[in-house]
Amino acid sequence: MRPAEALLAGFPGALRAAGLPVDPARGADFLRAVRCARLREAADLARVGRVTLTGSREEFPLFDQVFAAWFGGREGFVAAEPEEETEAPPRDRPGRDGLVQVAGGAASGRAASADEVAGAKAFRSAGEAERRALAGLRREFARLPEVARRRWVPAPAGRLDLARTGRAARRTFGETLRLLRQARQVRPRRMLLLVDVSGSMKAQSETVLRFAQALTRARSRVETFTFGTRLTRVTAALGRRDGEAALARLAAEVGDFDGGTRIGEALETFLGTLTNAGLARGAVVLVVSDGLERGDPGGMVAAVRRLARLAHRLVWVSPLAADPRYRPVTRAMAGVLPELDALVDGGSLGALARLPGRIAEAERRPRREAWRAFREVAA
Repeated sequence: MRPAEALLAGFPGALRAAGLPVDPARGADFLRAVRCARLREAADLARVGRVTLTGSREEFPLFDQVFAAWFGGREGFVAAEPEEETEAPPRDRPGRDGLVQVAGGAASGRAASADEVAGAKAFRSAGEAERRALAGLRREFARLPEVARRRWVPAPAGRLDLARTGRAARRTFGETLRLLRQARQVRPRRMLLLVDVSGSMKAQSETVLRFAQALTRARSRVETFTFGTRLTRVTAALGRRDGEAALARLAAEVGDFDGGTRIGEALETFLGTLTNAGLARGAVVLVVSDGLERGDPGGMVAAVRRLARLAHRLVWVSPLAADPRYRPVTRAMAGVLPELDALVDGGSLGALARLPGRIAEAERRPRREAWRAFREVAA
């Protein structure tokens, strides 16, 4: 019979192997909850696992199947009924001390953000419908904001160019035969994508990166970084013509796919480099993340506040916003909400296709207006 420690420590990995997006941070939460809870029967352990290791009701059936297969027929993983005591239990009590060791070990991810998943990410091949949808996005990209340059150039429409018109008149003995005009050059405003590739974003990160690759190919001045437990610039990889080749190269470069999350630290690292901070200055910045910060939310709030000051517009793209009942009530998201220009859905390719329109809408509104959609949270 396996010891209780091995059963509990290995259960999050079994769920991950079965297809559930269980990152090391959730595994650490599960082990801490088991250590604190009074488990009298297997149903108590299952309830703890549902709360800490699943993200929605849709994941419950698969969780129950893996739970039954992993713990079925085994004993020893449920703590015995506690005795009436007037003092703290001894340190050598069986069961409790074992769980403490598991929860504090290297596999637990005590600082969940420090854990990574070994091995390269394996991306699936895009289906025909998905490729057509990505190709159709290029029409939507034309709605993204542009910026006028200082330089004026000849144009069929615009303000009157008196200098050129006068020079042309001298060549026709003072007769003004036509009025020449000029307009400012325009170019796409820089876009900066910061994409969360941690375990909690496992179901959406591939779709987001395909969207980023299509955007990079269709529009100039696009920069993309990924973050989980580290920060990686992937602009060059996404610039490849072939989307599958681009993702294959990206999988080799990014070493923290489906691992832990350190949003605040990643943003601080990004802003700590002058070159990176320059990329954010005057750009439309998209942070694609569920905002589930496992560390101190203060660092994340401070980094987002600075990022908002640098950016032309700061838009937070969260897959959780697909649910109309979603409210940014976590300490981290409630803290950054007053700094955002928009908080929009990014949970599917269809939602990402609507993103250019949402950015154009944010362009027409004053800064830092995202809180209006969640007044009760901001209050």
